[in-house]
Amino acid sequence: MILPENTTGLVLFLFLLTTIWLFIKKEIRFSFDPYLIPFIALFSVYLISVFYSENIEEAKVKLSIKFPLLLLPIILHIYIKNTDKNVLLKLMRNLVILFATSTPYFLLIAIYRSIKSKSLYYTYPETGEIISTYFTYVGLSEWVIHPAYLSIWVGSVFLLSIYFVLNNAKIIFYIIASFSLFIILILLQSRMNILAFFAVILITFVFYLFEKYSFKFNLFILLGIAIVGTMIYRIVPESIKGRFSDLSSLKYNIEAETFHEGFNGITIRLAEWKCAFQEIGKRPLFGSGIGDARFDLESSYLRNNFKYGYREKFNAHNQFIETTLATGMVGLIALLSIFGYSFLYSYKFKKLHTLVIMLYIFLCFFTESYLERQWGVVFFCFMIPILLESEINLSIFKIKR
Repeated sequence: MILPENTTGLVLFLFLLTTIWLFIKKEIRFSFDPYLIPFIALFSVYLISVFYSENIEEAKVKLSIKFPLLLLPIILHIYIKNTDKNVLLKLMRNLVILFATSTPYFLLIAIYRSIKSKSLYYTYPETGEIISTYFTYVGLSEWVIHPAYLSIWVGSVFLLSIYFVLNNAKIIFYIIASFSLFIILILLQSRMNILAFFAVILITFVFYLFEKYSFKFNLFILLGIAIVGTMIYRIVPESIKGRFSDLSSLKYNIEAETFHEGFNGITIRLAEWKCAFQEIGKRPLFGSGIGDARFDLESSYLRNNFKYGYREKFNAHNQFIETTLATGMVGLIALLSIFGYSFLYSYKFKKLHTLVIMLYIFLCFFTESYLERQWGVVFFCFMIPILLESEINLSIFKIKR
């Protein structure tokens, strides 16, 4: 996560060479699992789309970004199958510890940057426009990674930490870790990540209530949650509520020159999706091709006089739409198969926390095109195999109480 994006391919290549060397020395064995098939299928669809893309250089760049879809799950599977179960449990715990300790780290850096600039506010270097404080949103994380990408990591690990709170003797330790993760998730102010997090928590809680208690009792509890939620909303600082208050309106002016003149956080996406669907409608089965999708979307921006979107070269801000735009329904089915397999096996092995994390990732994909940057591809190809391997295929391993 902390490495520049253009170093990821080199790191994966060294990872692959190490794996081959260990295989030659007979220290590990190759193996295969059915959950790898959707990952391979999705990369294969992107690869095939190169051949009907007119912009070959763009296609090569985009395919290099997608390369971890093929390589990373396979390599992780090989190592995990050759790893002791106790080590896998430590891996999951260490993920929680790593991101929990990142909160004070990011806050200390924010203090340093604020003191150095003699201001609380982070601004665009080119224009001087205030974006956020150094303690929130872009100002907090952009020196390492975009807040949306850090948020999907933090939200996923946060849900994992709650699982450890409910199933581990070191409850105080994991409560502190969960609190730390909650703080950084709120400070990052990535709207969909926060909304998705609370949505899956609420869905899980309601499911649990209706499975255990009567309808009247559940109604009373839900009313209490609504009251407490309203009280919490009232005391939340306006600087944070402002990120959500503009979502109440779905009206927008697609011809507006700037964001503040015609859009809010959701309507900017509605404009992008409108243009994207027009292009998808032309080639619904196989899409524009990985090399042409971006240019076709920008052409649609021009036709619809979406000046702001064209000037800023926005992607579709929805991974399902983005994948369909590039590879058609074939690619969308491959992407949905990854989630479908994960949901199915989470339910089959009764791993509710894995199902909840997968649902969180699924919801986040509706407002960000995570697989268009290697930060997101690496997250996707790391988190899902780790969950499936250590929490489902090794489900016979019980956490020590």
